[in-house]
Amino acid sequence: MPEIRTPPPSFSMDPAYHHWQTFGVERRVLVVARTVTTVTRLLDVLSLFEDDPRVQPFFTFDGSNPAIFSAGLPEFLHSLGTTVVPWAQAVKPGFDLAIAASENDDLAELPSPVLLIPHGIGHQKYYPRTEIVSGLNPSRLRGKRLRLGLSHGNQLRHLDGNAPPTVVIGDPCHDRMLASAHRVPHFRRLLGADSRTHVVLASTWGPDSLVGTDHLVPQRFLAELPLDEYRVSLVLHPGVWSAHSPFQVRAALATAIRGGLTVIPPQHGWQATLLSADCVISDCGSMPLYATAAGVPVIIGSPISDTVVSGSPLAELLTKAPRLVRSDLASQINATIEAGPVPGIAEQAVEYPGKCAEILRPLLYAMLDLTEPARPAVFPPLGDPAPQVQPPTTLRVAVHNEGATLAVTRFPAAVPHTGEPLPGTHVVAHAELSTLADLEGAAVIHRDRTDDFPAWAAETARRRPTARLIAATAPGRCLIRTEDGATTTLAVPPDVDPLAVASAAYWHAVRNLPLTTLRFRLGPHQITAEAD
Repeated sequence: MPEIRTPPPSFSMDPAYHHWQTFGVERRVLVVARTVTTVTRLLDVLSLFEDDPRVQPFFTFDGSNPAIFSAGLPEFLHSLGTTVVPWAQAVKPGFDLAIAASENDDLAELPSPVLLIPHGIGHQKYYPRTEIVSGLNPSRLRGKRLRLGLSHGNQLRHLDGNAPPTVVIGDPCHDRMLASAHRVPHFRRLLGADSRTHVVLASTWGPDSLVGTDHLVPQRFLAELPLDEYRVSLVLHPGVWSAHSPFQVRAALATAIRGGLTVIPPQHGWQATLLSADCVISDCGSMPLYATAAGVPVIIGSPISDTVVSGSPLAELLTKAPRLVRSDLASQINATIEAGPVPGIAEQAVEYPGKCAEILRPLLYAMLDLTEPARPAVFPPLGDPAPQVQPPTTLRVAVHNEGATLAVTRFPAAVPHTGEPLPGTHVVAHAELSTLADLEGAAVIHRDRTDDFPAWAAETARRRPTARLIAATAPGRCLIRTEDGATTTLAVPPDVDPLAVASAAYWHAVRNLPLTTLRFRLGPHQITAEAD
């Protein structure tokens, strides 16, 4: 476990503390961290204190009462570079405000005022095998100085007469997404989806989740959706990473990762990924609601859990959204995109959209007994996602004639093909990065540099006699060596993957057709490659 930065044991009462501080701190905010999920939600709230040196946050977590999904929490806090105080110190005087996103810590022990916000989009679930709404357990909403923030007034029906003072604040997470809508083209470029349909698989935790009900769901999408037309990303609930460990998550997804699956790490990036999606495939977690509220259509790919609160926005969405069909994914995705998000859901899930900062910041400063900054209360845009992606090294390529042109359709060879056989299928393998088994069965062998091509191609053809074509690529051109030893250089537009030319050339070569001009379709693009 990495070292956690902690302050002096009695920092809050030590007079010397006020002499060595630099920023003139007047108020100390305690952030009660329970899981990675709660921390990411509380960071949205903390962003409202940016550029105000009077307010300093400190983090704490109760190690004696850990959450089920607490694994990875100390490491995440360490990565933030923040100051963490032990729970025994957190329950002593010295803090002016505590903010939390889970009622499962003993918030009544904290002597300061406490603001409790949801750690999802409102309160949409029951605790398993109960009728208690998660996040609103009356036995845990204790403390004379506790205040409760809700995302929508319709959640007031779950509270009884003994509930703490409550204010409807909207949803900070949703509003940060709204504040980042102009960055979607940038996010899409970072995620490799700027010219492709971006399909996001968003799974919560548990056996009834999207991935829990079908562990192979990422592979199924990669097997059916052409690489040049679709980008498939996966967002897993931080609880999945916590319960199984990052090592096991990567092991369970190994084939899909080799097939080009974009994996979003649990600490950050999921909001930007949802925003950049054309369609989200999800389950009974918060993700389909966040996607719908952001204007992204969803498909539900898991059974409806009995933990979903009846009459909630999530329950309505799960009833009205299309269900995932296990065949012809492309047609269903395209139809869902055309239909758009289920109407009327976003208004029930988040009240005062775009106004949360204007409501929440005055509340925070009033609880701190501080004057608000003069600048407008707004959330900053989201940071860049940090996708983890491994481009496929071996491709399964189908080529067929479409009248005057060819159609080239590419899939990752690492993912087993499902469905009807594809016409004109051949394997394209990287000379250095593919496996030996892939190389032995490849019709086209390539590398992504063109230096010393004649000698390298001749040696590769000698060592791999079953290959029908040897290729080398560079931006704007593809060098080809056919079985008879002839070489050709084909020029392509600079924004086209030159490796696709090798498959069109292979189709021509096996039919003894000239390679002077190749016309083919790659996804939505019509391409012409001319011999130099």
